[in-house]
Amino acid sequence: MALQHKLPAGILDLILFNPVTDTYNKSTSYATFKHGPFLTEASMDWMVDAFLPNEADRKNAMTSPLTFASDEVLRQFPRTLIILADLDPLVDEGRNFADRLQKLGVDAAVVRAVGQMHAFFLLKPTRQSPTARMIVEMVTARIQRAFMLPMKV
Repeated sequence: MALQHKLPAGILDLILFNPVTDTYNKSTSYATFKHGPFLTEASMDWMVDAFLPNEADRKNAMTSPLTFASDEVLRQFPRTLIILADLDPLVDEGRNFADRLQKLGVDAAVVRAVGQMHAFFLLKPTRQSPTARMIVEMVTARIQRAFMLPMKV
């Protein structure tokens, strides 16, 4: 969207937490984690239906960049960090999106939190775990660094 509208300032860094990158197709992790823990396939189906009731809206680059964004657009992505939870219906599409960005030459890093469920770094029972604390520290450092870099226009 920023590229389409030729915004006056570039986006320096992109940080995605358990991203939904395909609202039209389901990856295999939807079946693997059909019943969770925490995020279920039924919950994801409900959200997609609630936010994108028109099926045609699921077939575009804004809602399903993994499948419908062009290589030309994805090649222009900024440095990207994708945080994935290991026990999450979204883990495969997040990994597939990272793979696609990397194959196109984007500086895209992936952190997969082994043994963690969706939103583990936000939930009270798990947010103080060593993994959650490290993710928050890493993301904080990345944001601080981005604000210290000169803007690319």
